[in-house]
Amino acid sequence: MKLFIPFFLFLGLSVAGGKTLDDVLTKARAYVGPEETINAVEVLFYNGTLAPADGEASKSISLLLQKPAKQRLEITEGNNRMTMVVNDEEGFMVRENVATGEKQTMALPIQQVRLFTANAAENLYFFDFPPGIRVRAKYLGEQEFRGETVDAVRFIHPHGIIFLRYFDTETGELVGTQSDGSTINIEEGEMTVGGLRFADKVLAYDSDELVHTISFDRIEVNPDIPEGLFDYPE
Repeated sequence: MKLFIPFFLFLGLSVAGGKTLDDVLTKARAYVGPEETINAVEVLFYNGTLAPADGEASKSISLLLQKPAKQRLEITEGNNRMTMVVNDEEGFMVRENVATGEKQTMALPIQQVRLFTANAAENLYFFDFPPGIRVRAKYLGEQEFRGETVDAVRFIHPHGIIFLRYFDTETGELVGTQSDGSTINIEEGEMTVGGLRFADKVLAYDSDELVHTISFDRIEVNPDIPEGLFDYPE
């Protein structure tokens, strides 16, 4: 949508009671839903609204994800639409005036492609990645995060891209994600789709200041999608 961290202090706590990475991730996945239902996910679609905290106009947002790690993000404000896509080979951005049909297409910077690819994988595999995705995970123990004790897990993707995930120690619910060293996403609310739990709201903070809120009005699991949505425009 992912789809993200304000300044905070971590008070390191020891790995409690011999808790392991497998313990934490098993609980986190169980909170989302049954294993067979999670593993059957091939495509996810999110649709909603992005509301800036500074009072600027809200934007429509949609996010389409497909295994192994494809992502299509569309943000629309008025007649202006920006679409950013990564597939297995490349990434590109299209700026479009939906009223006139005028378009401008450009390649995405390689680091942006790598980050979007990692973000797609993070959202599609629910903390348990197949060998081909090449993600290393490490349990960092219980830590203080925004006034609560959480289980912290670090996921390292190819090219050194890191996602830090923070889980409720009792339920396994994902409560926060750090992905770029400066922004943190806090998940709120709940929407159950196809037997899986999703947050219906994501609040992005930077230096303890709210930047924007994304509210989802629709989430779909394994919808039928047209061919070519991830292809570079001709």
